[in-house]
Amino acid sequence: MATDTTYGMLELWDDFLKDISHYVETVTGSATGVDIFNLHGGWIRLDVDGDNADAVTVGAERAWEADEGSPVLTEVRLRVVDVSVASVFIGMSDANNDTVVIEDEDGALNTVATDAYGFLLEGEQDETWSAVGVQTDVDNNSGAPVALTDGADAADSVIQTLKLEADPNNSGTVRYYIDGELVATRTSWFGSGIVFCPILNIDDRGTTFQMDVDYWLVRAPRS
Repeated sequence: MATDTTYGMLELWDDFLKDISHYVETVTGSATGVDIFNLHGGWIRLDVDGDNADAVTVGAERAWEADEGSPVLTEVRLRVVDVSVASVFIGMSDANNDTVVIEDEDGALNTVATDAYGFLLEGEQDETWSAVGVQTDVDNNSGAPVALTDGADAADSVIQTLKLEADPNNSGTVRYYIDGELVATRTSWFGSGIVFCPILNIDDRGTTFQMDVDYWLVRAPRS
């Protein structure tokens, strides 16, 4: 196999220059949902209407297992229009159609997924991204999000790049990067034998807000 070419790699790359109907889109309540956003370079917009019962999830296929090819790299370039009212999860999950993947409303972590890891933003609490995860329905870090204080906080309509690197070492290691800076390394963070899917998820907190995504990249070696 030619491992020095892209044929030696698995890669999901979407610059959102065309229709996104090939993803699994889950829209809850009266949320507007997700659609192409007319902005140079190709973007999508996830939009919730703000009645505290809305959520939007965009999920790709379950095709990524760190035991078979690692590191599994997940990268998203995005902006959140109103951070202080936003709940955002960016990462990997064992299901591509959950209404909410992981959230921390009112200070209580709620992990809907059985297995997942990624970035969490709960703007009602603060504007700092956190590292979160769950394994076989057991929350990581005793259910407490790990604040990524070494990284730049989210801010209204400010573009950020979030990246995860996952490998099976030390019972599932995930390295968290914000704007190219390594801000945390978490071990015992995911089940490396789980086949994951990439997920974009927002949940409202009683106020409408939007999340705009410029690109989505997932990449790993073939088995």
